[in-house]
Amino acid sequence: MREITIRNHKREQFSPKKRKPAKRGGITGVLDIILLQDFSSTHRIRDQVKNAFMRIIFYGLSPSFAYMRNKAVLQLKQSINPNRQPADSPSYPVLPENMFRGQLEGLLLDVSQFIGMSDSLLKSLLAMLRETRPSDWTDPNREPMCFAMQQNIAFVLGKDARSVRRDEETLEKRFGFISKNVAGNGSRCRIKFSDGVEFSQGLSFTPLIELVPKLMAFRDQLQYERQHSSRLKRKCSALRRNVKITLMEFQGEHPDNGDLKALAAQFVSWPTRFSAFKTLEALEVHYQDTLSASQCADDLRVLFQNMSGQADSGVLPYIQDTTENPYVNCNASVNIRPDIKSEASTYPRSSANAEASEGLENKCEGVSREHNSKFIEKLTPQRLFWLSSEEMRFYITHHQGQRATPTAMDFIQASIDRLGELGINRSAYNAAQEQMGDMRTALCILIIDRNRFHPETPIHNPGGVLRAMTKRDAAGVLNLIGSLIGLSERNKHDG
Repeated sequence: MREITIRNHKREQFSPKKRKPAKRGGITGVLDIILLQDFSSTHRIRDQVKNAFMRIIFYGLSPSFAYMRNKAVLQLKQSINPNRQPADSPSYPVLPENMFRGQLEGLLLDVSQFIGMSDSLLKSLLAMLRETRPSDWTDPNREPMCFAMQQNIAFVLGKDARSVRRDEETLEKRFGFISKNVAGNGSRCRIKFSDGVEFSQGLSFTPLIELVPKLMAFRDQLQYERQHSSRLKRKCSALRRNVKITLMEFQGEHPDNGDLKALAAQFVSWPTRFSAFKTLEALEVHYQDTLSASQCADDLRVLFQNMSGQADSGVLPYIQDTTENPYVNCNASVNIRPDIKSEASTYPRSSANAEASEGLENKCEGVSREHNSKFIEKLTPQRLFWLSSEEMRFYITHHQGQRATPTAMDFIQASIDRLGELGINRSAYNAAQEQMGDMRTALCILIIDRNRFHPETPIHNPGGVLRAMTKRDAAGVLNLIGSLIGLSERNKHDG
């Protein structure tokens, strides 16, 4: 009789009809939620209560698991009432589209030295990344975490556990790449319950995922600065050579000219190596200095040539040959003028009787020598400008500025600007420049650029074609005139 009373007392005490549950968390709150439901199976109640106790007790072992314990309560509520969607259901950031863990490792390799990360710290970070599941980086329902103990990571890297512990602290507090959620004794693990719910403790890489857009923007900025620095160095080299050629050509004839003396003093003051410019800003300042000096050299060249009664278009010397034989076929070049003999030693010219270059509109065997000569006479810088592509004309106009007509240096600088866009690498350009000189290389790039849209034989590999033209020039069979004539005929045909 006493036992029945006790049972009735218990039933009375926990009867949902007699008592309204208080808004409490933890175990009491979970039991209140369970007892208020109308279940059809006692086994379901037993399994859910068992899992709830396991989670809450497990996460109650350490204060750092307060968030996970509350999340366990929310997930249990969701399993009891699946029609109710919790407002704070777990959702984690993921990597950008078409980016995976491997690309993230490459991103870190690209920017590590520029953000102050040592090689040792980078190796530790990459080792931790390798301990994560690749799919967790792209699944919004998963959080990428490293569960490897410090001793295991230290063994892989050849370090001691203390060094790995310092690396973890640096990655968390200085760089903000990880969030350290571990037990009180530092243990890390992943636990999966019978209902499929998983809970984790370890090194979370969610902060790193949130920083990926900034890291990508930083890498793009580094790449731009690297390419811009390379362009500036090429331009400065070409401008320096132009100044040097002018000094070599006219300093002997006008030793007392004040402008030439000032130009020579400025030329001597320039550092011999670009490594002297530690920043991009310093290199840009040097570029402006060489640009103004090159323009001064061009002005002096025009002045001295006018004084001697000579004429110079600024373009023709670079497409003419050094041969003294006036009787050449249509693929050969005419004699170089005497006013640019000093340039002939600096810029090697192609030999006479040059054959046509395949695929570059050099098939002009039927063109008479008179037609060839007339074309050369009419090839002004402005006409050469209109033979260029639209992209090339944009850069030529930019470098031309307020001058009436473009100069040879405008074409040279424009061709350098087009290198990256055409996919021509540094070695191909350097080889061409050493063989043909700056302006002839610029003309080759102009022809290649325009022939990317050739109606019959479009160029798909500009870098390879430039190397082929360099070899043909070394063999004495490169014919730039024929290519330019072909471009001119295409302009007439296009209207």
